[in-house]
Amino acid sequence: MGLQILSWSMLIIGFIIIIWGFFEFPANEWVGKDFLSFAISGMILIAGGLAILKASAGLIIAAIIIAALLLAVYIWIFQMGAANTLISYVITLALVGWLISLVLK
Repeated sequence: MGLQILSWSMLIIGFIIIIWGFFEFPANEWVGKDFLSFAISGMILIAGGLAILKASAGLIIAAIIIAALLLAVYIWIFQMGAANTLISYVITLALVGWLISLVLK
């Protein structure tokens, strides 16, 4: 019962954070650093909530991939050096691969 309350709370808070970001920033800033921080945070909460809730594997994997794609855009916008960007992408891909393998077990 306690884990269900936690997972539903994470889902609801994740959706609220994403919706808050939509209202906080105009449409022309949705690819900016500020909005993407809201979107990534919300998607991570949603993916975690779905995993704790033991939703279908496809739904959890879709949430993880969406969060990873948003994170890739976020990393790209920061315009770090090539080495730092590449290292960030490799770490993100490794984490996504590991999380997906855990879901598929």
